[in-house]
Amino acid sequence: MAAIHHLLSVSVYIICLCYLLSLTSAPPGLATALSFNFNFSSSNSGDLCDTELRCERDARMGSGAIDLTKNELRANLYSAGRASYGRPVPLWDNATGKVASFSSNFTFQIRPQNETHEKFPGEKCDFNSSDGMADGMAFFLARYPSRIPPNSYGMNLALFNDSNNLNSTGDDRVVAVEFDTYFSPMDHSNNHVGIDVNSINSKAYTNVTKRLGSDNAVVTVEVSYDNRTGVLVAHLQISGDERWYTVSMSVDMKKELPQQVAVGFSGASGICIELHQVLSWSFSSTLEEATVLATNSRPPRWLVPVLVPSAAVAFLALVCTVGILVCRRRIWDSDDNDDREHEQAEFERGVGPRRYRYHELAAATKGFAEEEKLGRGGFGNVYRGSLGDQDGSVAIKMFSAESSAQGRKEFESEVKIISRLRHRNLVHLLGWSDSPRGLLLVYQLVPEGSLDRHIHTSCLTWTQRYEAKLSSQFHS
Repeated sequence: MAAIHHLLSVSVYIICLCYLLSLTSAPPGLATALSFNFNFSSSNSGDLCDTELRCERDARMGSGAIDLTKNELRANLYSAGRASYGRPVPLWDNATGKVASFSSNFTFQIRPQNETHEKFPGEKCDFNSSDGMADGMAFFLARYPSRIPPNSYGMNLALFNDSNNLNSTGDDRVVAVEFDTYFSPMDHSNNHVGIDVNSINSKAYTNVTKRLGSDNAVVTVEVSYDNRTGVLVAHLQISGDERWYTVSMSVDMKKELPQQVAVGFSGASGICIELHQVLSWSFSSTLEEATVLATNSRPPRWLVPVLVPSAAVAFLALVCTVGILVCRRRIWDSDDNDDREHEQAEFERGVGPRRYRYHELAAATKGFAEEEKLGRGGFGNVYRGSLGDQDGSVAIKMFSAESSAQGRKEFESEVKIISRLRHRNLVHLLGWSDSPRGLLLVYQLVPEGSLDRHIHTSCLTWTQRYEAKLSSQFHS
């Protein structure tokens, strides 16, 4: 009964713990911390659009890259696309006031074509010219799920449109790190990296000496946000140029963006042709699950009708499990239980063979090693063992699985009978073990061979002596 009470107490504790955790769980839709890593140039990356990524408008999985704009040269006019992570990313928690720190590393290519669409033969789109290329791309955080505003091509970089590109609000809010390759009236240069906060007009920027799209150069970027300082930082390096470019500014993420956001890349072109490709991407957030847990003392209303029957079913299942375990314990008690009432056989509480624990016999035979095996009989193997100074060397008989299946009552009867036999030509039964791992008997070890060998030797010696005596009488 004590065991039943203990197991029931544990079951009730588990149910209560699950219930308390459900009371403090995050509100519906609030994501927990995450990290991910993509190498789009890997041969086994496959098409991640509509699985790990959300690909919008012209974005698609290309050959070893994510193409943000159309890769058909003659169809790239006014192209726009976004590729973002397929699940929401937690940015801040209203209940605790905690804001995430995050970091992202990625590589990309901007591939200019040095030509314009045939409809605009007079447009100058040479990337070496002052007009630059067209138009650029960005790493962004915006409301989840991601949504490209209408008419968001060209200089708006698939982040804004002409109606909100200077002061976006509500669901249109965006924080981005832009890589601009085209000079527009609101740009600082035709080759810069900038930080945009709800406006295409970068609040902070730095000009880049080497062209972002020169000679198919690969651009490596590190973007990070520190929740202690509230500073967003971007570091950039272009292959072939050892210099690192840095831009940073303070951003109040709780003010500028919702609690959970979409994270990804956007790109756009106008009348000049330019391909924007992301080659690899990793992201990690430090907003741990514990900081997302709400401190509300009452569960959400939708959770109560779901939790109560679920808890009841779980409790009944645990009670049934406890009952089965208790029955099994009564039928086949484990020898590893430290309870002293099982230290000696229930059927032999007086003078009789000792009850050994399985681990004692396993240690005595070196884990029932093959080199300790003395032989095999009709009911199992016999091993040599050493139990120390008290019992010395012993022979341990391990019943096979088939013979063990005969039942516990038969095993008890055999132990009783053998333990009562006393004869100088019979080895003594020292002990037994009824471990769930098998039935075992411990005998006194007969030195220098088996019992039948000793009997045979004794009989042979007596016969020789008798024949010798007869022979002497005959000759006399």
